[in-house]
Amino acid sequence: MGANIDIIFKIAGVGILTAVLHALLKHAGKEEQAHLATLAGVAIILMWVIDLLGNLFEQVKTVFRLF
Repeated sequence: MGANIDIIFKIAGVGILTAVLHALLKHAGKEEQAHLATLAGVAIILMWVIDLLGNLFEQVKTVFRLF
């Protein structure tokens, strides 16, 4: 249960950091860098989610004894 809450806080933290970075860069007139920073934040979160999905599928295989 603790790991689930931890990953939610990590995702929220990266989201907030990405949003602030995007706003600062856009305000400075560097819109391309702002979009790249947002894309990098999304990519980091997607890697975490893909890893979690892989773990979920492994647990499902273990529970149903699928080899």
